[in-house]
Amino acid sequence: MIVLDHIVKRFADFVAVQDACFGIERGSFFSMLGPSGCGKTTTLRMIAGFESPTSGRIFLDGDDVSRTPAYRRGVNTVFQQYALFPHMSVFDNVAFGPRSRKVPKREVTQQVGEMLEIVRMEDFASRRPAQLSGGQQQRVALARALVNKPSALLLDEPLAALDLKLRQAMQLELKRIQRDTGVTFVFVTHDQQEALTMSDYIAVMSAGWVEQIGTPTEIYHQPATPFVAGFIGEANLLPGTVQRVDGGLAAVSVPGGTVSPRSAGEVGIGSDALVMIRPERVQVGRNPPVEGFDGVPVVLQEVIFRGATLHVGLAGSDGAPLVAHLGDDHSLDGLGPGDHAWATWPRSDAYLVPSGKPATTDPHGGMPT
Repeated sequence: MIVLDHIVKRFADFVAVQDACFGIERGSFFSMLGPSGCGKTTTLRMIAGFESPTSGRIFLDGDDVSRTPAYRRGVNTVFQQYALFPHMSVFDNVAFGPRSRKVPKREVTQQVGEMLEIVRMEDFASRRPAQLSGGQQQRVALARALVNKPSALLLDEPLAALDLKLRQAMQLELKRIQRDTGVTFVFVTHDQQEALTMSDYIAVMSAGWVEQIGTPTEIYHQPATPFVAGFIGEANLLPGTVQRVDGGLAAVSVPGGTVSPRSAGEVGIGSDALVMIRPERVQVGRNPPVEGFDGVPVVLQEVIFRGATLHVGLAGSDGAPLVAHLGDDHSLDGLGPGDHAWATWPRSDAYLVPSGKPATTDPHGGMPT
């Protein structure tokens, strides 16, 4: 439904977005994720029509809208500040769009009622925004945008101002609302957990580049670049040299031994790469790895209790830090800080991260190749 065809955005000498080239499927929940200054909000503003691309084209429903003003694009935007009209009731806030389009009164009442029911705010229709909580105000802002029946809803970090518990609850509500309405959601966030929880697809951005696009599972378990591996959750990244690749497994020489991570795509023999192991996959004990497992010798540095998990800090043979997240019932086999041990993991749980360029996408095919 939305296609960005080699979009570049420059502000004087600064390049905010570099050759963004991807598509967003109709009816999907698509998130743009990355640190501050990576270009995600600028990309969203170009889709909305608040910024024009320096070069490249933007298509909505097959039409080139690169130079079309925002009010003619058929998309609506919800910002961090919900900008509700303080002197209007919830009903009147939501009805503002249909009334502006001269929709008949009876249809306005029906449309607003249906939308308030979807966002579960029908019992608050007569209240003013000042009488609502932050989460309730966000729902009203969503209803006000969705009642206009946009082809896509663009959301610029709308949960940023909410406290942790409310933000977590609203993540599930946003996904439910998107599913109930069937509207394409394009969501900007810097919160990895937020993106993983809600999204059908995630575009990870860094320094203006789209590093990878994929499902949450693909992004988490099969990162395309070292940046994605380190940015999405915690990751142990062991530097190594590729010795061979056979049947989807690579043999990689790392400090402390040779391991066999999964490998997707082509990697050159003798090339440098990173072996990624998520901390929750790492086990710590006195014994070296058994059949089907890989591992490296380590020195235990610290053990920190975190409720459901133990955070175990380790140092590899080269002194590089490693981390294991163990269940709080794990005994560590009597090991304590300063003891020599083995960090092991199932061979299928390690992944070879190439050090090449970001993944490419096909803007005309809709989703990444």
